Parts: sequence; C-alpha cells; structure tokens
Amino acid sequence: MSYAIHNATEWPLDRTAPYMSSILAEMGRLAKRFPKDTTTAALFQEFLSGKKTLWLVLDGEIFVAIAMTHIRTIDATGTRIFTLCDLAGRDVAKFSDLLTETLEAAAAANNCGEIAIEGRTGWQRMVKKYGYRPHAILLRKSR
Repeated sequence: MSYAIHNATEWPLDRTAPYMSSILAEMGRLAKRFPKDTTTAALFQEFLSGKKTLWLVLDGEIFVAIAMTHIRTIDATGTRIFTLCDLAGRDVAKFSDLLTETLEAAAAANNCGEIAIEGRTGWQRMVKKYGYRPHAILLRKSR
C-alpha cells in the first residue's frame, strides 16, 4: 500500500470532486457519532471557509480517510496550537505514522509551539508512541 496524505485545502475544489461523496460520508459519520458537537454541513463549511484544514488520506488514488485540523492562538501567551480535531475513515493504524509525520511537519511550518489531538479517550493508546500525553480532561453532563 502506498498511502499519501494531501492537504485538500490547497487543492482547487474540482480536484476534490472525485472524493466528495466519500468526504461527505465520513463527515456524516463524525456528525452521527457526535450529534451535539457538529453536523455534516458544519464540518463541510469549516473546510470551505478555511476555518479547518481538510487532509485526505489516499492509497494511490483510492480514498481511505479524512483528517481535519485547525490552528488557534492563545491570547494570553501567543502560543500557537495545531490541533487534529477530526479523523474518520478506515485503516488508521496503517497510516498513523505518516499522518503524525505529516501533521507535525505542518505544525512546524505554521510556527506552532504545541500540537494537540482532540478525540475519544481510545486515541491515547495509539498516539502514546508518538509522545502525546493527556494534558487536560473535558467533562460533560447532559441536561
């Protein structure tokens, strides 16, 4: 397998066209998994508006997964944090090394002093080998 990770935000929209149904399907899976946090339309709009960067994972020309990232600056300190905030698709364990390398390079290119991952607690096992450790915990209560 020859996985490659592409910053689709840098592509003209027509270049993403062959993958659009798969992109929207994975965004839909994220929206279904986290219905109080997002919708398919919101995720797509965040990509179109440039609020989030869309990364496509391809095996040759075959769609495998999407990842979405954003950068925020902490007002109090000026620290720039590059965050992987969405990941959906298949075979993540097979391309996790390449994804980590690609996103960490993007963080460096964007002068980010921190890299964060927002996700389910199960991600801890997968990313521990890359040096990621828990930093804070988000607690919720539904009413």
